[in-house]
Amino acid sequence: MRREISSDKSINPEMVTLARESRGLTQKELADLLSLSPGWLSRVEAGLRSVQEPYLRKLSDTLFYPVSFFTQKQPICAPTVTEVFHRKRQSVTEKTLNRIHAQVNIRTMHLSKMMQGVDIGDVDIRPIELNDFDGKAKDVALIVRAAWKLPHGPVANLIEVIERARGTVVPFDFGVRDIDAISRWPIGMAPLFFVNANSPMDRLRFTLAHELGHIIMHQNSIDPNMEHQADQFAAEFLIPEREIRPYLVNLSLDKLAVLKPYWKVSMAALLKRAADLNAITPRHARTLWMNMGKAGYRLREPVELGIPREQPTLLKEIIHVYLADLDYSVQELGELLQLFEEELYQMYIKPDQLLGDKERKAAVKEFERIVRKANHATGNED
Repeated sequence: MRREISSDKSINPEMVTLARESRGLTQKELADLLSLSPGWLSRVEAGLRSVQEPYLRKLSDTLFYPVSFFTQKQPICAPTVTEVFHRKRQSVTEKTLNRIHAQVNIRTMHLSKMMQGVDIGDVDIRPIELNDFDGKAKDVALIVRAAWKLPHGPVANLIEVIERARGTVVPFDFGVRDIDAISRWPIGMAPLFFVNANSPMDRLRFTLAHELGHIIMHQNSIDPNMEHQADQFAAEFLIPEREIRPYLVNLSLDKLAVLKPYWKVSMAALLKRAADLNAITPRHARTLWMNMGKAGYRLREPVELGIPREQPTLLKEIIHVYLADLDYSVQELGELLQLFEEELYQMYIKPDQLLGDKERKAAVKEFERIVRKANHATGNED
């Protein structure tokens, strides 16, 4: 059922662009779907033309957003410095990047609205000036580990650690393999980490630690070496030099396979760590990389060595507050976020979050029906 909040129908052109890009469409592609000229749509998105009611409804039906979505005045987050750098280095198309960043923007808007109604506690993530540590990212990582009172050895559950510091981890289907995560720290909010839900856990943990490094070290400074710095932070945070060195003696593929489930990072990350720390000779490193390649481990490491999945809980708790404590219906939550119920289920609500044992079976069936309908309506492109 599509019920919408009332609106003065004064369209926000930025929201038209955001909705279009989030569906992976160019101006021409959307204009064709609307049976209108690209020039008309260009003027609408530039704020040079108003949109009459019939066309606004057509936009809503075509892009699968309520009319209220296009009239909201919420500001759109500009890409961060790390996102701009990230944009340049990724081997994905501009159109795909536009889609991903638009979807991240929409999720950020949702979280901004929802966090106004909940108290998640004090954020224990603080920006740190890298220059105060002579540019040594590894020292920053050790400071953060100490500040968060992490015990020696591996980080048992990285997502739990970040969420305990009140960072919000959001599983996200980027639709491509080349992007693992995007992090943001919007004004007035806790840091957000959008992570590729399809990444293997060992890769996701390193990526998440890398993004944590960006959030902590690169809020107020631009550095051409910031990707390398974020990698150094991640390596030291997850695999501290002082603690890993004794494990790197007489390194072999078999030993890497034993170390992986203990340190919860990939064999490749451990081998690179050994080489970066000069714990093995360059020749030994080359031999191990060649052996990794011959075994097929450069593309996919043994399934039996997979790291157990870490599950974010903070976002689920926020949704639960709205559905249980604040007594929102699913329909009302959709109105708050300017989403049709079908997409709200896909993004945020699982059947077990709905209240009432009596309704649980019916909820599962309804959930499956709604997801099928939404997939059909959006073409299931991602």
